[in-house]
Amino acid sequence: MIDKPVTFRRLITLAVVAIGVPLSGCGALLTAPATIASLAVWGTTGKTPSDHAVSGVAGQDCSMFRALDSQSVCVSATTKRAEIVNLNTPVTNAAVLR
Repeated sequence: MIDKPVTFRRLITLAVVAIGVPLSGCGALLTAPATIASLAVWGTTGKTPSDHAVSGVAGQDCSMFRALDSQSVCVSATTKRAEIVNLNTPVTNAAVLR
């Protein structure tokens, strides 16, 4: 019977700490890995993880940053991007943008 009050106290202490830490501002330390991962994804793809999720649901290429340029947030996924072509290559029938 002595064990149960001690275990219950530990549970209450754990609950208070689990609720108190994020509310005290120390929870920001827990968000740092997610922020670093988001910046890494954005730095390599130019889109945030949220943009990738929206693109997957919409079936289109979506980027919220396009709204800052007064463009459509989502564009058709079949839109081809310009490719850089070396004009000195022997490749024939290649589309060249000038």
